[in-house]
This record gives sequence, C-alpha cells and structure tokens, in this order.
Amino acid sequence: MNSISNQLMRAALARLEAERQEALAIIELYLNASVGVGDHPDVITVIITATHKLAAAEESMETLQRNFINPSTGIVEDE
Repeated sequence: MNSISNQLMRAALARLEAERQEALAIIELYLNASVGVGDHPDVITVIITATHKLAAAEESMETLQRNFINPSTGIVEDE
C-alpha cells in the first residue's frame, strides 16, 4: 500500500487516540479532583458525555485496525 494511505491511517488513529485521551482526562478529573466539580452542577451528564466520546473513539480505532491494518505488519492492507 502506498505511503499516503499509511500516513492517512496514522493521522486518523492519532486523532482518535487524542479524543480517547481527552475523554479519559475529563472522566478522571471529575472522579478524582472534586475542586472544580462545584462549578458544574450537571456532573453526571458531563461524565456520561465523556464516556460516550471515549467509547466512540475506542470503537472507531478498533474498527479501523480490524478492517484495514495487517496485524503482523501494522501496515494498511490492500483491498
């Protein structure tokens, strides 16, 4: 597969990983740092929203890897 395909796949996975990390940080913040929680009266909604973003990012990453990346080489597979 050409290098542009691999570069695009790496970029997509990097963006999804960033979204995953952001969601994890938000959840950790609300669960472990009670200082800012008082400023946000709807903490449960924020945690649920972050959880949805986390699940979507992880599912998307797994889908790309399962369908387009060769597990032995880590390279985008030809159709």
